[in-house]
Amino acid sequence: MTDLLETIRATPWLAEVLTDQFGFDLARTDPMEDVHLPGGGTLTPIAGDDAGGTFMLAAGGAVVYAGAYGEGGLIASTLREALGLIVGLPSLQDALDRPLGDGMRAWLEECDEEIRREWDTRGDGWLPLDEARMRVREALDLPEAEGLLAEFHAAMTDGAYRPVSEHGAYRPMR
Repeated sequence: MTDLLETIRATPWLAEVLTDQFGFDLARTDPMEDVHLPGGGTLTPIAGDDAGGTFMLAAGGAVVYAGAYGEGGLIASTLREALGLIVGLPSLQDALDRPLGDGMRAWLEECDEEIRREWDTRGDGWLPLDEARMRVREALDLPEAEGLLAEFHAAMTDGAYRPVSEHGAYRPMR
């Protein structure tokens, strides 16, 4: 897991694309508030997202998200899988917005098309969506998000990984 983080830190273009285009910023590891797991387990911040949330590592390598608006939970059992979701989906929230099935695929494609329209016409060095995904996946050997969707949906229901702050447990992301 730390190898992936070191690879990102040591590869400027990769860190830049993950930060600017996929909302995974290794320079922002300050969570909105201190959180821990329900059983008292610690969470180590590793990156922030565009919406003020924080991605954190639990003991054993699971990745937990703590959102800025009190939502959060388990993203994936490994950093590689979590990054596969972050890079491969329009957003984690979009992937939880609908139940699994054919309707989910159509919904995610709609969201991707909206992103493509915005990203693919930017002239400020942003890569087109599909190229950005391909380059990051290849550089980090990430799995495809589609194969992780069922596990992601199940992970978000795992209360053992729901962040807890002094104000109580976070809400599930869906």
